[in-house]
Amino acid sequence: MSSYRRYTFSKNTSIKLKINYKITKIKLNPYSYSQYQKKLIDKIIFLRECGHTYKMISQYFNQINILSFRGKRFSPSLVLELIKNYNRHLEKNKSKLGEIISSELVYE
Repeated sequence: MSSYRRYTFSKNTSIKLKINYKITKIKLNPYSYSQYQKKLIDKIIFLRECGHTYKMISQYFNQINILSFRGKRFSPSLVLELIKNYNRHLEKNKSKLGEIISSELVYE
C-alpha cells in the first residue's frame, strides 16, 4: 500500500533541488599496460573465448616465438597468472564516477 501527498502551489512558488555530489577516483587512462602487453592479453582472452586451454595457448605462443613481457617462454601456469593479474588489475581500477551524498528539495 502506498500513499501519495498532493501539494498545491501558487503560480509564484519556486522549487529548488539541492544535490551534493562527490566525484571520486576519476582515471583518465586506467590501462597501465604497454601496447605489447595489451595485445598479448587480448590474444590470450580471444583464444580462451575460442575454447583453447592454457596449455594450447602457451604452445601456440612458443611455436611462433612470442615471449612474455619479461622475455621468457610461455607455460600454461604463466598464461593463467597473466589472466588472473589482468582481472585483478581491472577490478582494482574500476572507477566510480561519483555518488550522491545528500539531496534536499526546497519549496519557496
